[in-house]
Amino acid sequence: MTTASPARDFLLPRLSALVDAAVAQGFARDVAVAVLIDLVTSPGFDTAAPDPTDDSAPHPIWNRDADSVVLVDNMIAQGPTAPDARDEADFVKPIGWATPS
Repeated sequence: MTTASPARDFLLPRLSALVDAAVAQGFARDVAVAVLIDLVTSPGFDTAAPDPTDDSAPHPIWNRDADSVVLVDNMIAQGPTAPDARDEADFVKPIGWATPS
């Protein structure tokens, strides 16, 4: 965006007056500017932020609910095993630092 534009010329004195009014009310200048930046970049003002639903048509793979199957590397994710279940960790011999190999 250019620095010399009619919109900038229109908004700059108004924003400066708004910041000056906030300072007169006891707010620090950097706090007032930070709040203005936060407000202007919020979804209510920032129309440049893409809407995630606008990028593509709805698809059942992307729209999940609580009962959807979770896939990790195209495999169904398994929950934790029971504490008394045997798995490959039961057959691994732990080796400590002081234990000879």
